[in-house]
Amino acid sequence: MLILAIDSATPVAGVALLDGNKLLKEEFSNYKKTHSQTLMPMIDRVLRECECSFDDLAAIAISAGPGSFTGLRIGMATAKGLCLASGKPLVTVATLDALAYNVHRSQDLVCPLLDARKQEVYTCFYDVSAALPRRLVEMSACSPAEFVEQARHLAHKYGRGKILLLGDAYYPYEEYFQKALGEKLLVAAPHLMYPRAASIASLAMLKLEAGELENLFSLRPHYIRLSEAEYRLGKAAQ
Repeated sequence: MLILAIDSATPVAGVALLDGNKLLKEEFSNYKKTHSQTLMPMIDRVLRECECSFDDLAAIAISAGPGSFTGLRIGMATAKGLCLASGKPLVTVATLDALAYNVHRSQDLVCPLLDARKQEVYTCFYDVSAALPRRLVEMSACSPAEFVEQARHLAHKYGRGKILLLGDAYYPYEEYFQKALGEKLLVAAPHLMYPRAASIASLAMLKLEAGELENLFSLRPHYIRLSEAEYRLGKAAQ
């Protein structure tokens, strides 16, 4: 059973093709070009080099957010268009869930962080001691200081000795996190720091098998907070 997974929730562009539990091919790019330039050529290369067509796919998967508002819209529009054209179902995976899935069978408190701009991060806290990540709280947008406070609280509550950070929002606040978390801080290896289309494909396979499919016409990205345009519109209406 083949799944084509697409990720565009952050500056990373990713495409992967998964056949059951076997990863056939993955492309990953985190270098300057926009998703509108990279995604379709990446999709084309992945399918051609694996000698597959859209007819061979069981489903298409997409990262649903949170993340970059523009990146999410590009990725979701691409996935929806491909599903409508091919007649294939669409499966979504939360970006933070996919990031947490980069880490397996760890006793640490795993904390993916995405850059939300405006001095905030998108985050969630996970138990990854089993095969699949389990959310301990709801996903949220908060300041780095609020994140640290909650991370310390949950690490104590669940008896986690270390707090493992991953995601692109680690780098802008690296010095702060190092000082605030001290010896409790762990940082993921470079190849685990960013969302991977392969992780999205693996989680999407489980959702496909459970029949958890999306409605193409009502589906929207999971932004968590209002966009700048929506925020300004709301203030103007007050």
